[in-house]
This record gives sequence, structure tokens and C-alpha cells, in this order.
Amino acid sequence: MAVKLKIKKGDLVEILSGKDKGKQGRVIEARPRERRVVVENLNMMKRHTRPRAMKNASRMGSPQVVPGGIIEKPAPVDASNVMIVCPVCNKTTRVGVKVVERHGEMRKVRVCRREECGQEIDK
Repeated sequence: MAVKLKIKKGDLVEILSGKDKGKQGRVIEARPRERRVVVENLNMMKRHTRPRAMKNASRMGSPQVVPGGIIEKPAPVDASNVMIVCPVCNKTTRVGVKVVERHGEMRKVRVCRREECGQEIDK
């Protein structure tokens, strides 16, 4: 079964719940099968890593080492906990789909569901 998300990579979203509630960020990665998205600089987690040698770094003498330590990186957020921010009205919105004719072919585009806006999210 194909899983569809109405949130795509590059969208501006706002977090609806959790420790980062009310903050906005860009989607770095969308994972439709898991129904999760990774948002830039939000839901940060700490990862403890060991130093490791890089494979085929430069082949010039001694091997280069990736430094270890505590690394902070964004963790995935459930897609139900984020909402798209409309680029036209700058408010959080639900996403609708409308069929539009472009260059002689029919295409589906995402639109803002706010009554006063209704503009296309995809440009």
C-alpha cells in the first residue's frame, strides 16, 4: 500500500505539540512509510559517537579520523504533529489538492485550505 504525505522536503512547517511547540523550521527529510518528518534544528537529540577512521579519505599517508564526542542532530517528528505554513498568508494551514492545467497537461497542486487564502502552496 502506497503511503502519501502532504508534507514534502523543503516545506516550512510549525510544530504543534511537544517540547518545540510553536517553533517553525524547514523539512529536511520526509519518511512517508514511517509517517515521520525530520525538521531542521527542531526536536534535537544527542548522539554519543566514537572516533573512527575514514575510508579512502585521501590515500596520502596516515588515515584521517572522524572526531567522536556528543553530536546533536534532529530526530524525526510524527507527521501528525506538524502543520504546513502557507507561503502566501504565513499561517498554519491544512493542505488540499486541486487539479490544474499547466502547459497542456493536468497536474495536482497543493493548496491552502484557509477560507481567506486558497492559494497554491506549490509554485
